[in-house]
Amino acid sequence: MIETESGVFLEKTKKDEILTPETKIDKSVKPVLAMSNEKIVIETKTLDFYYNADAHALKNINIHIPDKKVTAFIGPSGCGKSTLLRCFNRMNDLISDAFHTGEILINGVDIYKEGTRLEDLRKQVGMVFQKSNPFPMSIWENVAFGPKVNGINDKDELNEIVESALKQGDLWREVKDRMQNSALDLSGGQQQRLCIARALANKPEIILMDEPASALDPISTGKIEETIEELKKNYTIVIVTHNMQQAARISDYTAFMMLGELIEVDLTKKIFTNPTQKLTEDYITGRFG
Repeated sequence: MIETESGVFLEKTKKDEILTPETKIDKSVKPVLAMSNEKIVIETKTLDFYYNADAHALKNINIHIPDKKVTAFIGPSGCGKSTLLRCFNRMNDLISDAFHTGEILINGVDIYKEGTRLEDLRKQVGMVFQKSNPFPMSIWENVAFGPKVNGINDKDELNEIVESALKQGDLWREVKDRMQNSALDLSGGQQQRLCIARALANKPEIILMDEPASALDPISTGKIEETIEELKKNYTIVIVTHNMQQAARISDYTAFMMLGELIEVDLTKKIFTNPTQKLTEDYITGRFG
């Protein structure tokens, strides 16, 4: 192991493999860990993921995700960003032939250990999808849904949870006087912030976001980004984005992926100004996409 100036550990490897016909990865420095001086909430150890025996989607992923920071996954379509994100709350378990090797740890605990309840894991690790997916019910019922499923039935307590979640999602002022209206009547940006509030209502520690603003206009995107900036004071956030400018604006750390491999992870400023790998530089500067 060696350590860069910014604190990212790199692992020397023996192979010098071709990633694409045009571009060679410098395997002499392979990123493994995020910053060493911060609390780590998510960790993967030699993680490989397969959609089936012939579809090797993630290859030897070793990464640390630090507490109460925004970590962005960037890379071309099909590189494994969303697949890795969904590993963190075992959403990929829904795929019948999928399997993994290696470890995925949340706060040092293997999320595949015997006795792990998916309900508890997904309460701890909330998720916001690319396309807003409010339930066809009232705004209030959307946010209260998770707490009610988890056994909270007291109306006053639910009201407090709903209000708090909507305030954190930066939506309360816009909907407080129409809580019984259908969530489907909200605009696209409002629906996505409602989905963020719905995730927050379960009081997670980690929030996963899979391109949460990709379908939104610039004003709605700005509101989502402002919400993320505020949320990271209390939550660990991992976001997948194709928007390079967005990653540069809102993330503390950026991980670049290509063809199922983690090419580089570092402070966002360093990734965008002085990346270690030429492959990262080529992607950042638009030489390939």
